[in-house]
Amino acid sequence: METIFLVIALVFYLTSVILKLILPERRYGALLLILAALAHLGLLIARSVIAKHPPFTNIYETFLLLPFLICLRMLLWPKRHEGNYGIVMTFVASAFMTVALILPQAIKVPKPLMPALNSIWMYIHVPSYFFAYMALMAAMVYAVMVLIKKTPDTQDAKRLDEELKISFFFLNVGLITGAVWAYVSWGNYWSWDPKETWALINVLVMSYVFHLKTPTPRKKAWILIITVLTVAFTYWGVSYILSGLHSYT
Repeated sequence: METIFLVIALVFYLTSVILKLILPERRYGALLLILAALAHLGLLIARSVIAKHPPFTNIYETFLLLPFLICLRMLLWPKRHEGNYGIVMTFVASAFMTVALILPQAIKVPKPLMPALNSIWMYIHVPSYFFAYMALMAAMVYAVMVLIKKTPDTQDAKRLDEELKISFFFLNVGLITGAVWAYVSWGNYWSWDPKETWALINVLVMSYVFHLKTPTPRKKAWILIITVLTVAFTYWGVSYILSGLHSYT
C-alpha cells in the first residue's frame, strides 16, 4: 500500500509539472498538485501505521516528508508559487519522491525507535529542522534565479531574504532543542558529536549572510548554496560516513 501511494503521488507530481509547462491555463496543473497532495498524505499515514511512529526518523522517511511539506507550502500560498517558480518547486518535490522510490529496500524497512528517540523533544526538534529544510529548498530556487540573471530581480532577492531568515530561525530552533533533548537523553547538552558539530557549522555558515559589509543578492545566493551543501552533508553524509550518537539515523 505504501509503495502504491508513493507511485500515485509521483505520477501526479510529474503530470502537474508537464501540464504547467505545456498548457497556458495552469489550473489543471494546480488540480493535479492537489491530487498529489492527497495521495502523498495517504502515503505518510500508511508509513506511520506500518512503522508505528511519525515518518521522520530515517533517511527514507526524509525523502517522503520533505516533498509533502513543499507541496503543502505551494497549496497554502499559491500566489507565492506562480509561474516558473511553482514549476521548479513541483519538480523538486518530484525529485525527492523519485529518490524515495528507488532507494534500496533495506533502507525502507521500518525499525523500532531507539529509547532515546521516545521523547516529546523528537516532535519539536525534528520538525524544526524539516521546516528549515523546506525553506532552504525554496531559497535555493531563488538563489539560482538570482545567479543566472545578469541583473537580479528585486522580487527574487526579496524572497531569498525572507527564506533565508525563516531557515536560519528554524535551524537555530533545531540546534537549541537538540541540545535540550541531548541533556534529557544523554545527560549533557553538547558532546561534539559529528552531527551536532555539523549542525553548528550549518548555522555558522548561514549566519555569515548577516555579517556581510555589502550584502548583495549574489553574495547571499552563494552563501545559501554553500549552506545547502553543508546541510546535505550533515543529514546524509554524517549519517553514513561519520560514527557518533546519531549514527542510527
